[in-house]
Amino acid sequence: MYALSVGGSQPGAAAIHISTPRQILCFMRMPPDPNGHGGSQRAWHLVQALRPHGDVHFVLLYRNQDHDCVTTALDPLTPLVKSITRIEIPQWRGIHGRQFGVFHPGIGEFFKMRSPEAPRFSAAALAAIAAQLPILRPDLIFAGRLCAAVIAQALIDHELLASAERVVDFDDLMSKFRALQVRNSGGSLGHQGRLLARLDSRIIARAERRIAQDWRGISVCTDEDVAALRATSPETHAVKLPNIVNRELLPERAPDGRFRLLFIGNLGFSANTAGLTTFLKEVWPWLKQNIPEVALEVVGINPPPALAVELSALGIPLHANVPSVRPYYEACDAVICPILFGSGTRIKILEAMAYGRPVVSTEVGADGLGLRDGAEILLAPDMPGVGQALLRLAREAELRRTIAAQARAFQQRHYGPEVIMDGMRDLLGAAAAPRQSLACDS
Repeated sequence: MYALSVGGSQPGAAAIHISTPRQILCFMRMPPDPNGHGGSQRAWHLVQALRPHGDVHFVLLYRNQDHDCVTTALDPLTPLVKSITRIEIPQWRGIHGRQFGVFHPGIGEFFKMRSPEAPRFSAAALAAIAAQLPILRPDLIFAGRLCAAVIAQALIDHELLASAERVVDFDDLMSKFRALQVRNSGGSLGHQGRLLARLDSRIIARAERRIAQDWRGISVCTDEDVAALRATSPETHAVKLPNIVNRELLPERAPDGRFRLLFIGNLGFSANTAGLTTFLKEVWPWLKQNIPEVALEVVGINPPPALAVELSALGIPLHANVPSVRPYYEACDAVICPILFGSGTRIKILEAMAYGRPVVSTEVGADGLGLRDGAEILLAPDMPGVGQALLRLAREAELRRTIAAQARAFQQRHYGPEVIMDGMRDLLGAAAAPRQSLACDS
């Protein structure tokens, strides 16, 4: 980080030049936590990958209803960063989460504040945010998620923050996720909810295009999203930063006469809850009938009350906001990922692979990971297929061992810590380079 050079134009003269570390202002919407949900794990690895490139000033932007932002300790970040700042944005309280079907603002409030993923704040609110920032003229701005980039760009537009070098990790394309959410919601959102969700998707897409045009580099976690970014914004330097995990391989669980399944994930995320509730309705009764010894445990943060009631009625244990997920992986034979819509890649699948637990997933759930059915995972096109795959896995212990071993090897090779370090070097290299002009000489 620090370079010292000694020399001079005259004999005996010495010129000393000390280069100071690059100052990086890192905005994030997820509290970094190596043992948290998927988004928090990604945030942790991103900060780790940033650390070799300068002094990182970490800023967490949140609303008071963001449970994980309020409760997650940031002290473990201390060895990785120069400073830590939490900024609650009171004006953000009017927009509630991602699930429009649970609660959505009225039309007037929506147009006042815009999307939860691309919010619009008053000049006073932006000034209040800027007043809490540790630095205002960093060498580089790094934003984790579109939402953080939108807020950083608003500060720049209002001349409250300045940096020529700006990169963002979208993780995935939220506009694509929102469109899939609307398409798969059926009538659960209601007329107004579907209207607001469609508007939300368009606002998010517009914000993604704006950031792609004005920021030097963008990272996403799949090749598909890289291609989509390059198609819509050819001048943007798009980089694949895959989700990664770093977990110790667990021994095979000692048999006890039960076939124990685990569902794990952020239960405040609509794709997870929709997939789980559909599994409980369409697969679980059939599975209980065909595998009487089957058992299921559900682990996750922020479970909706309705889901807790449903699981209780079925006699399925729910473990909410646990300090560590490892004991639940240790106690299971297989992990399920019955996701019906979404974007990006599922860290819970990678985590199960790293721990040495076989996974049964819908094809959508494993999208973007490059896994082969029957080799590193068992894939199914629909919920009945998930049930059949679980029945096969329950009856074939050797298949469980083979898939677990091949999955672990695949994860270590393609989704280990070094992969994201290499991708970060590529992404930050784009920040310092001039934008490429696509204009042709006449």
